[in-house]
Amino acid sequence: MMQRCKAKNTSLHITTYAASDFLLCALPHLEICIFRVIVLALLFIFFNVPVHAISSIQITVGELDAPVGQLKNAKFQVDLKGAQPTLLLNADLKPSNEKEFAHFDLKCGQFLTEQIGQAQCLNGQFKSKQISAPFSVNFVSYPSDFALDIAFNGANFSDEAGLHAGEKLTGQIKMAAKKVISTDTWAWDGLISWTAGELYWQPFYFGKAGNTFEINGTFKQDILNIQNASLLVNEVGKMQATATINIKTKNVEDVQVSAKDVDFAGLYAVFLKPMAEKSAFGNMDVSGKADWKFEIKNLAPTSFELNLRDANIEDKNGKFGFSHINAHIPWDYDEPKNLQLAYKSGHLLKIGLRETKLTAEINRFSLTAPQLDLPVLDGALSLSDVSAVRLGDNWAWHLRMNLVPITLNEFSKALGWPEMKGQISGQIPLVTYANKQLNMDGAMSFNAFSGSISMNDLVIDDPLGVAPRLYADLQMRNLDLGDLTRTFSFGAIEGKLDGDVKDMVLENWKPVQLDASIQTSDGKHLKKISQRAVENITALGGEGTAAALQRTFLRFFKEFNYEKIGLSCKLRQDVCEMGGVESTSTGYIIVKGKGIPAVNVNGYTQKVSLEDLLGRIKRITDSNTKVIVN
Repeated sequence: MMQRCKAKNTSLHITTYAASDFLLCALPHLEICIFRVIVLALLFIFFNVPVHAISSIQITVGELDAPVGQLKNAKFQVDLKGAQPTLLLNADLKPSNEKEFAHFDLKCGQFLTEQIGQAQCLNGQFKSKQISAPFSVNFVSYPSDFALDIAFNGANFSDEAGLHAGEKLTGQIKMAAKKVISTDTWAWDGLISWTAGELYWQPFYFGKAGNTFEINGTFKQDILNIQNASLLVNEVGKMQATATINIKTKNVEDVQVSAKDVDFAGLYAVFLKPMAEKSAFGNMDVSGKADWKFEIKNLAPTSFELNLRDANIEDKNGKFGFSHINAHIPWDYDEPKNLQLAYKSGHLLKIGLRETKLTAEINRFSLTAPQLDLPVLDGALSLSDVSAVRLGDNWAWHLRMNLVPITLNEFSKALGWPEMKGQISGQIPLVTYANKQLNMDGAMSFNAFSGSISMNDLVIDDPLGVAPRLYADLQMRNLDLGDLTRTFSFGAIEGKLDGDVKDMVLENWKPVQLDASIQTSDGKHLKKISQRAVENITALGGEGTAAALQRTFLRFFKEFNYEKIGLSCKLRQDVCEMGGVESTSTGYIIVKGKGIPAVNVNGYTQKVSLEDLLGRIKRITDSNTKVIVN
C-alpha cells in the first residue's frame, strides 16, 4: 500500500492588484492540496491569465509528515511584481535519521514558465546551516517523458559528523527519461560531473576535479536495468558497470564491473589507501597500470580478476618494497583458477629479494601451493605445505620454511651491521596464522658463528598491523667468541658463549620486556681476552677497571686468561637491571680472571635505560672507544 504524506494547517494565498482574496484549504493530504495549488498557478501563468491582475501566489504548510522525514513552517511564494517572476521557499526540515530540525531557504532569482510542462529556476540559491549552493534548474515534464538539468557553481556542504563535505564545487546533474512507444518500458539516462572543487565522502577524497559519472538504462515493472554506468576519475581512469536492480525488493541481482588500463598510483591514492589506512599497506608509493573486473549475481560475488603490469610498490616506512610487478590474480566461485605473480626485485625489512616467479591455485575461498621458492640475498627461503583459507572476514594460513644458506656477509650488509663471516641456514617448523595472530609450532633454528641459535614459543599479534606485538624465547649455544668479536670489532675474546633471552616482548619491533643473559659455555676450550675487549666490556658495565689497568704492570699484557664471562639485563619499562657472573658489594663481576696473567672486569652500573645501553653498544661497535692494545 502506498504511504502518503499527511499535512496540517495548509493554506493558499493569492494577492491581486485589484483586490486581496484569501483561500484556505484544510486537506488531509499535502499532495492533493499542492496539486490543486499548482494547477491553479499554472492556469494563471501558463494560459496567460492577465498577469497584471496577480501580484503573488503564496502557499504555507504548518506540518508535513512523510516516510523520509518531517517538514514544518513551510512557505512557498511566487512573486510576479517584477519583470521576471521570482520564487522563494523556506521551511524547517528533519530527515528521518536526524534528531533536530534544520532551517533552509531556496530562492530563484528568475522563475520562468514559458510553455506548459516546462520551468526554469535561474540564479538560484539554496542555503541551510551546512549547505550553501548557488544553482540553476531547467525542468521539463510531459506525460511520456521528463528531463531535469541542474547546474551548480561554487557549492559548499558538510555534515555534523564530518563524514561528507564539498568545497567550491562546480558542475552539473542531469536526468532524463522517456517512455517507449506502445510499451510499459521507460528508457532513462543521467549524468553527474564536476569541473572544479573538492569532495570528501568517507573514506574517499577527490581533491581534483574533472570527474564524470554517466549512467543509462531501462525501467519496467519494478526492474531497473542499468545498461551502462561509467565513472571517470581524474588521474585514475574509467570504470564501467552494468546491473539489474529490483526496486520493490531493493535487491541488486546482477552486477558486472570492469576497468582497463587504470593508473595504479591514482587508484591507490583515491580508493585503496583510505581503506588500508590502519594497516601495513596504508603508506606506500605505487606506480604502474592495472585492469580488473568482477561479477555479482544474486547478491553474491561470482568472479574477480586483477592484472598488474609493471607495477612498483614501496612502503614509505621502509618495511617492504617490490619493483616491476606483473601479476594475474583471478578468482571464480565455481572453478579453480591459477594465480601468477612475478617481480624483478624487492626487499623485506632491508633484506633483498631477487627476481621471483610464484604460482598457486585459488579454489573458491582457499589458496594452496605445494612449493614456493623466494630467492633472498645469495640464498633462498623455500616454503612448503602452503595453505590459506578465508573464514568470514579473516584469513587463516599455515606453511613450513627452510632457509637455504645465506652468506652472513651479505646478510650483515643488508641490515647495516658490521661485516660477518660464515653462513646462516636453518629450518622453521609449521607456522600458522589465524585471528590476526601468528604462531610457530616448535623451535625455529639457525646455524651461525659456528654455533646454533633457536627461537621458541613465537607468537606475533597483528603482524601486518601498524603496531605488531611479538612474544618469544631465544636460545644461543656454543657461539664462537672469536668469530663474534672479530665481526663487531669488539677486541679479541677466545672461547664459547651461551645465551638466553626469556619472556621477550617486542612492540612495533622494539624491546619492551625481556630477561637476557650471556655466559661462558661449559666444557674445555681456550679462554683468552684482549685488553681492548676488557675496556669495551668495562664501558658496558661502568667505569673503573680499564683505568686501573693503566696504573699497574698489567698494562704491558696484550691478553689475559679468564674463567667465566657473564652479563645479564632484566628489562622492565625501558630500564635494564644489570648483572654478571657474581655479585659484589659495589656491583657485579662481568669477567672473572684465572691464572697468570688474569684480570677481573667489574660492573658498577646496576640500572641503565635501554636507550643508554644500546648507545654504549653502538659506540663500541663503531670503534669509538679508545684502543689500548691492538
